[in-house]
This record gives sequence, structure tokens and C-alpha cells, in this order.
Amino acid sequence: MRQSKRRRRGIHDEARRFALEADAAWSAGDLLRAFELFTQAAQMGHIAGQLNLGYFYDEGLFVRKDKKKAIEWYYKAYRQGDPCGANNIAAVYRDLGCETKMLWWRRRAAAMGDPDMLLELGDRCQRGLRASKSLAKARMFYRKVILSAYSSEEDKAVAAGRLRALATEPGDRRV
Repeated sequence: MRQSKRRRRGIHDEARRFALEADAAWSAGDLLRAFELFTQAAQMGHIAGQLNLGYFYDEGLFVRKDKKKAIEWYYKAYRQGDPCGANNIAAVYRDLGCETKMLWWRRRAAAMGDPDMLLELGDRCQRGLRASKSLAKARMFYRKVILSAYSSEEDKAVAAGRLRALATEPGDRRV
């Protein structure tokens, strides 16, 4: 049976309230309360709750480290369209030494507009790390950061600064 829009909105509001209370508890150092509230929010489908619960498992905050459970919660956020979920999964695989899986998830995060990943890829292209140096690709990644709905003003400022620096880079063949 389908839920009404009003019922879904009520569930979303309650999950959001749990996530906000969990943030406050975490800031106050009450990891038990934060964990409980993030769990409730995550189980209700709240993306921030899922990401934070994944982080608790990833880092072993209040619970035993469990990379598998961390990936499960990050994946739930990813499935809802959040690029941070993909980026966090990439970080777990990096920590586990699984480079192929890490790279696959990094590409997913970048394709979804994750600003951290786009800035990293831009930097790698600009400096020629693990790939041939490509100022055009670096420029493309920095522009995507500026256009991404997930970018903070700080991310956008960093990308804009790097674009300005590229304009003075030797060998820049911009048309």
C-alpha cells in the first residue's frame, strides 16, 4: 500500500529532526545518543543520517569498526543520489587497499558532481599525477565544481582560484 504524500513528508520531517538532534548530541560529545538518533534517521531514509551512521561504523565511533556496515550505509545514501555516499565508499576501499574498487567509486562520485572528488581530479590532471598532464581536463573538472549543486561557496572559490592559476600556467593552450 502506498503512503500518502502527507505521511511521507511527516516521516521525512521526523527523520530530519532525529538527524539534527544527533548532530547536537555529537557536538556535545554524547556519542551514544548521537548513534541512536543517527540510526533512527538512517533507517527512515534520511541521507545525512545514513552518511553519519556509516561514518560511525567506518571510524569506530561508539561502535566497533565495521567497514562492511559503513559501506552498506554509504551505499544507501548513494542509491538516493548523494555523491558523498560514493566518495565515502571510495575512501573505505582506499583504506582497505582495494585500488580498483576505490577508483570505480571515485569515478561514480565525480560523475555525480561530488566537489571534493572533482577538485582532486582537477588537481591530478593539472599536475599530471597518475595520468598525463591535461590542463583542458583540469579546467573541465574545476568548472564542474563551480556548477555542482553539491559545492559549497568555499569549494567554488577554490575551483575559481585554480582556474585563474591555470590561465597563467606555461603551456596553457586555451582557445
